[in-house]
Amino acid sequence: MDAHGKASDPYRIFFPLGIVLGAFGVAVWPLYYYGITEGYSGRSHAFVQTDGFLYAFIAGFLLTAIPRFTGTEPPSRMSQYALASIIAVSAAAFEFQLFRVGQTAFVIAHFMLIAMAARRFTHRNQEPPETFSLVGLGLMSGALGALINAGMAWNIIPPGWDLLGKRLLTEGMVLLLVLGIGGFLGPRLLGFAQLPQFVKAGASLPALNIKHVFFYKAAGLAILVSLVSEYGFGFTFMAFLRAVAATAVILSTIRPWKLPNVRTTLSWCVWIAHWLVISSIWLVAVAPRYRVDYLHILFIGGFTLLILAVGTRVTLSHGGFSLAQEQRSWPLRIGLATGLVALVARIGAPFAGFTYFAHLAWAAWFWIAGILVWGYYVLKLIRTHPV
Repeated sequence: MDAHGKASDPYRIFFPLGIVLGAFGVAVWPLYYYGITEGYSGRSHAFVQTDGFLYAFIAGFLLTAIPRFTGTEPPSRMSQYALASIIAVSAAAFEFQLFRVGQTAFVIAHFMLIAMAARRFTHRNQEPPETFSLVGLGLMSGALGALINAGMAWNIIPPGWDLLGKRLLTEGMVLLLVLGIGGFLGPRLLGFAQLPQFVKAGASLPALNIKHVFFYKAAGLAILVSLVSEYGFGFTFMAFLRAVAATAVILSTIRPWKLPNVRTTLSWCVWIAHWLVISSIWLVAVAPRYRVDYLHILFIGGFTLLILAVGTRVTLSHGGFSLAQEQRSWPLRIGLATGLVALVARIGAPFAGFTYFAHLAWAAWFWIAGILVWGYYVLKLIRTHPV
């Protein structure tokens, strides 16, 4: 493998796509608040953000990282464009409330991603990190959620499964991917561990720690069981099992009680994001009445901040840039600051009475501003320094 990335690395397509889809997905709230649109669809907003914004970054990272961790080649440029186009079609369909088109397109996109990942795992020259068993479970959760959502859109599955379908994508797929990817990268971005050396083709595969792999698989399965039990069968107390399992993984990998050894903007962003993940999953379990609002701590605080941090590292390292840019990265600082302000505005909305939609609009403005400032920085790196 090359010391750095290649001009064909998938993040170069999917990261810009995610930035655009994220801005459009959140714009629904200021457009409605200022009277530019007559109504809004919270359902469209949710799927654009999950199946568009988040998924574009998921695809970009996994298709860049998995070939590197397995010693294989990334997908062809044609395959990347095809997958990106389907994700864009899915998000656009959701934006216009064409749910059958959107859900069907997402099923196609997700199984394409699984096929690309599985092919590289099958032909691996190196074992992926131990926490990547959670990545596999996350992709399984996404597949189940995608099929349920598509089945409901086509009136094959009863609407009572709606909440399970959506949560399998957010508290299932994305959370498990965060635990699997963050569990490996987090300690290294915080300065607690070193990146591994990659094995050359033909070399013997290093052994994995079976106890660690079993622990991560058990935690991931517990999260999936809790989702099906709670959202499929109404056992709300299972949210505590999910909180325990996810927290156990974070405590064992990230060690968030310790301050970062590497004091950079990026490391603080990673550290704060994991604390927000822990806070969100426990608040959801303790106060289910405000579940939707407290889940935004997970979405805005945990997921978005980790996208900013990991996206910055991937763009710099694979683009051949000096990682010293992570130390005082103003685009990342702006993204972090605006993200936290947006988070406060969003979780304060249900307690704001008649200014509820004003809070949503201001949260959206701050979030969009942060993602666009950071996004401009990332796009500039991608365009001005092709490998």
